[in-house]
Amino acid sequence: MFNRNLKKVKKAAAFYWAHQDKIVDGHIDEYVVIKDKQVCGYYKTEEEAFESMAAEKLETFIVQKCKLPGTDIENYYNNTVAFV
Repeated sequence: MFNRNLKKVKKAAAFYWAHQDKIVDGHIDEYVVIKDKQVCGYYKTEEEAFESMAAEKLETFIVQKCKLPGTDIENYYNNTVAFV
């Protein structure tokens, strides 16, 4: 199961990088939620981004801070996020 989830995370991250110009346009320093190669929404804080997914069924998604191409971005993966 871990490998399957990691593949989903990598696909979502690849989607972000492939469409970064469009995704970050007008949303610099906000957090974007991406699931299944779709933008689910933009949020002012990372906490708001994670909370927005609390009502969704348990699936793999990424939260990425919107930065201009060529700037440093922090990456981390955590497959243990769950909302109760």
